Amino acid sequence: MTGHGQATLQHRDFAIDVEIRTVNNRYLKVVAKISDVASALEPQLDSIVREFLKRGSVTVSVRVQQVGQSNASKINQKTLEDYLTQSKWVADKLGIQFQYDLGQLLVLPGVLESERQQDDDELLDVVRSAVQTALTDLQRMRSREGEAMHLQFVELLSQIDSNKALIEQRAPAVVGEYRTKLENRIRSGLAHLGHEVSDVDLLREILTYADRCDVSEEITRLASHLTQFQAALCNSESQGRRLDFLIQELFRETNTIGSKANDSQVSQLVVSIKTAIEQMRELVQNVE
Repeated sequence: MTGHGQATLQHRDFAIDVEIRTVNNRYLKVVAKISDVASALEPQLDSIVREFLKRGSVTVSVRVQQVGQSNASKINQKTLEDYLTQSKWVADKLGIQFQYDLGQLLVLPGVLESERQQDDDELLDVVRSAVQTALTDLQRMRSREGEAMHLQFVELLSQIDSNKALIEQRAPAVVGEYRTKLENRIRSGLAHLGHEVSDVDLLREILTYADRCDVSEEITRLASHLTQFQAALCNSESQGRRLDFLIQELFRETNTIGSKANDSQVSQLVVSIKTAIEQMRELVQNVE
């Protein structure tokens, strides 16, 4: 489900701003954009997000900025040496003279460190709390949208159920009408030849047709899928994949009914059901 959540916290002289956006995805995918000062938290983000979400593409943006008086900084000698070593290796590889600008090296990520930032578990705890607050805000927004979607699902299920009932009422009449049409055509065709069709032969043909266009099993399964769908909507656990599966089954049974019924009225009702199912298919992509 699409959504947006954010949180802003203050810790000492640091401003922490977290923004989380989600879009539809069949699985859970987390993409993190984190300031260097909080980069130690990145490996934990996936598990934090999974406590709140089950599906969707999630983008977590964490910005940590120093807003108070600057702390004394020191050079990370190991990082600086690594930059110099790699730069010299590239220069030698390309056959050019190795030169460097110390000022430019000092602004590279990780070269200058605030002494208080090093191993600052307290700051990471605050950042973690801000992420959880943003996720809670995201869930509130998604819950509001979920309630609206629930009403849409209920309305569409009601439409499908009503059309299913009409098909169930219409089905017996299809066989009766076929019998009348078949009998009239055969008797009319044989009348000028002086022959009559046997009632047994006529009954055999009608029974064959009745068996071929019988949709009672499909209607029963369709009703069962509707009941399961309604139950899944009321379940507090993640039901997105189950609803996705049930929609496929609803479409399968409806399609079979349309193929077997061979009746214009039933075909119109089938089209109405398929239209509702397609609307549900679009909605379910937003369901976790």
